[in-house]
Amino acid sequence: MEDQSGHKETKGKVLVVDDALDTREIIQKLLRYEGYEVMTVSTGEEGVKKTEEEKPDVILMDINLPGIDGNEALRQVKKKNPIQCVIMLTAYATVDNAIRALKEGASDFIKKPFENEHLIHIVNQTMEQHLTLTEKEKLEEEVRRLSITDDLTGLYNHRHFFKTLDSELVRLKRQKTSLSLLMFDLDNFKRYNDLYGHLEGDRVLRQVGEIVRHSIRSNVDSGYRYGGDEFAALLIGAARDQALNIAERIRSTIEQAGFEKITVSIGLSEFREHFDLEGLVKSADDAMYMAKHSGGNRVYTSTH
Repeated sequence: MEDQSGHKETKGKVLVVDDALDTREIIQKLLRYEGYEVMTVSTGEEGVKKTEEEKPDVILMDINLPGIDGNEALRQVKKKNPIQCVIMLTAYATVDNAIRALKEGASDFIKKPFENEHLIHIVNQTMEQHLTLTEKEKLEEEVRRLSITDDLTGLYNHRHFFKTLDSELVRLKRQKTSLSLLMFDLDNFKRYNDLYGHLEGDRVLRQVGEIVRHSIRSNVDSGYRYGGDEFAALLIGAARDQALNIAERIRSTIEQAGFEKITVSIGLSEFREHFDLEGLVKSADDAMYMAKHSGGNRVYTSTH
């Protein structure tokens, strides 16, 4: 079976970690015949390295390995990826070690010498487990994403704003860097909503969300819908002048977006030593109020 890109589809990716060449070859043949993509290495260190590079779905690992043994390699692999599925291979003499490995998070173990059918069955079963765990992790990530994101704009929400600001202030005090906060809301938005209806109003808010996302630095800054037609942006490591450039970019882009009479009033505050979380938010909020009451469509920088 081939996927759309013309690559042959496999049942999944398996890494075999065993110092016995004949064992590696037998397992590789068996699993390839079964439809798996199989890689092999002979030491625990190589197993850990290969896992990081190739991200196999399932690992088959011998307990007795030269260098770091299977249990230590298992610990290192699980530390980096707690949901990694690992099957331990064990001789009769080391069944106790295999039981210890299960306590350390191994998915299963297979005694050597193994029956081919049994090995294939355990690998198939573990692959199912891998798919279930991966799906669960994706769902949990989606739930987390939804809980911190504003539905309409795709920006982060009000609750996540305070959580992020709190952790950024802890980091800022430790690393002695800069932090600036922009608070802004739309001028004449209520009038626009009354005139054209909420669907049109929502379209404007969505587009403002886009503008904010494109104006701030990706993977550095973060944008928020603070509530209603009010927005915020946390600018990490940005002193006043750099923050002013970003604020001006947001202001002018919204002005040129072609929304009838909709502009933005932006308050900018750079963190100062005497501020706490509430002090910084109030300072930016007060600056936004000044921008609004000086006629709107401008950036006002807090001076206190």
